[in-house]
Amino acid sequence: MKRSLVAILILVGTLLAAAAASASTIRAYIAEFTVSPSDNGNLKSTLQRLLATRLAGDGIVTVDTPAEADVIVSGSYTTFGKMFSLDAIAKSTGGKQLSTAFEQGESMDVLIPAVGKISGKLKGDLVKQVQPTATALPVLPAAPVESPFKAPRADIERPAAQESAKAAASEIVRNEATPGWISQRLSGVYSAVTTWGTKEFVSADDKGIHLYRPGAKLDLVTEIILPDRMKVLALDAMGPEANGRVLVFVTIMDRETIASRIYALQNDSFKLVAEEVPYMFRTIAPYGGAKKLYAQQMGRTEDFYGDVYEASIVDKGVKLSNPIKMPRFANIFNFNLFRDQSGKSYLTAFSDSGYLLVYSDTGEELWRSSDKFGGSETYFQRRDWENERTNMTPFRTRFLEQRITVTEKGEVLVPQNSGFFVLGNMRSYSKYSVVNFTWNGSSLEEKWRTKQSQNYLADYAYNPATKELTLLEVAQKGTFGGKGGSVVRLLGIE
Repeated sequence: MKRSLVAILILVGTLLAAAAASASTIRAYIAEFTVSPSDNGNLKSTLQRLLATRLAGDGIVTVDTPAEADVIVSGSYTTFGKMFSLDAIAKSTGGKQLSTAFEQGESMDVLIPAVGKISGKLKGDLVKQVQPTATALPVLPAAPVESPFKAPRADIERPAAQESAKAAASEIVRNEATPGWISQRLSGVYSAVTTWGTKEFVSADDKGIHLYRPGAKLDLVTEIILPDRMKVLALDAMGPEANGRVLVFVTIMDRETIASRIYALQNDSFKLVAEEVPYMFRTIAPYGGAKKLYAQQMGRTEDFYGDVYEASIVDKGVKLSNPIKMPRFANIFNFNLFRDQSGKSYLTAFSDSGYLLVYSDTGEELWRSSDKFGGSETYFQRRDWENERTNMTPFRTRFLEQRITVTEKGEVLVPQNSGFFVLGNMRSYSKYSVVNFTWNGSSLEEKWRTKQSQNYLADYAYNPATKELTLLEVAQKGTFGGKGGSVVRLLGIE
């Protein structure tokens, strides 16, 4: 009985300590920074991430949404010639100002220390002023009555069901060196890639689009530099046609509107076919068949408006046909179609949180993964006054998702990015695998996955003829004064 009493006292002490720790925790939401006169290398999200990591600790935790927070912290970065000013303000969820802090400097070398000083000032003020929401102490159940008799260990038999069983070979993740071809390091952070059945590919970064040809090394053949105000969201290609021409579809965000471009690639040069096209494009091989081009509009208030249509190029314009109604969460960038063995059709997509979903042909959700898949750092922003009232930033951020590929066997290929920092609008993935699923009639079942790479997968393409993946990896993120680096990997999966 003494040992039981001691155990209960230890349990009570542990629960009291946990409750006290929970009660003293301040939950802070870090809003995305505003940058003036213009953002340079995603500085707004970088500063948001830096402040969040430095503010966390000593009784403060960061949360994903303002609804979970006790405190909302917003900040701004402003440059005047060679000088910069870094400002931050912390408010309660009711709008009461709790703390302000600012730092100035003359170079990027002192920016990170300035973030540290600001976080220290905010942290000190918040700990003094904020009364966090207390966590209720759980009710302890009555202490169990100690059994008067305990069987000797030798008398306890292990049921047969608990005996160790050897795992099937297909369930073992193999760790051999990943085969395939790897390019040399490319300077800069690339975000999109597209192929069309040959070894050549087009990729995109924050400057424009670039045609590369693999050989002993990766050779840059030609490129198109886009205006600074334009951001490439996605790249897709169709062809080659009988005359060797490849059509390249560049989904572009020009300030806050879609202004896509279509190029004809022939004889190692890009020729502009159409510009300021108000559609977002994606090439998909539905049901593992022939690749088709799809298009979707962006609305005034909706980021993805209406149905997804099959698209074709007619007289330098876009003709739409055969609409596909998108169920909840699905949009042009994150869906595909597959069939089961009986020929029944399903739509698969990612949710906003990264869960893999399967819908019936009537739009009913049939299955949702327990783990998160996909994961992308590519995003666009649009002005949102409602978001400004709730999150203290005038823009809402919308992340694109990874491609979902359906093979000719009806299998579903999806990437799985994971990382050390994924919080709200702050994403920094650091490793990935590509996972193969098969539909067993009630759920998607994992068949195999590639060896995990210690890089972020920005985009990929699948060549059904050669059974190869073209994987665009970011090996080093862009930092203050650094361009970052990317690599391209060709990986055979059969």
